Amino acid sequence: MRHIAVLGANGTGKTWLAGQLAGALDAQGQDFQIKDDPALSSLTAPCGAYADKATTSILLLGLDLMPPTPTQMHLDQALRLTLTGAAVPFQVIYGQGQQRLINALQALQLTGANTAEPTTMPAKRKPWVWACEKCSDPVCEHRLLSDLLAKR
Repeated sequence: MRHIAVLGANGTGKTWLAGQLAGALDAQGQDFQIKDDPALSSLTAPCGAYADKATTSILLLGLDLMPPTPTQMHLDQALRLTLTGAAVPFQVIYGQGQQRLINALQALQLTGANTAEPTTMPAKRKPWVWACEKCSDPVCEHRLLSDLLAKR
């Protein structure tokens, strides 16, 4: 059984996302248990309900739905510090409405699960290729930028 914990400050849509995830995972026939805002002690204790990190996913909702209040920012920071301090892995979920559900499903590696629109992952970028071994040389950088501007 897969355990999913949905955490976040008040007003971040925890209950909405937990309900939407339950509907999407139910439609897929997934074996799961979703907890909306469980006690942190159950997530950080070595022998707690979520001790098996292989079957546990923790979703922390970001503060992007509205401008955060100082109380929300304080709680969000406390959640992040507590999880990080206990070495508990978690995913931060952002997005408005249905996009938040899609992002959560992607974080759970369940993309396309009962969503209204297909999800696509962004194309991978090519790694930066250095032009020369002296790229931190100001004269070289100035010449490169001057040449680029001249081409406009």
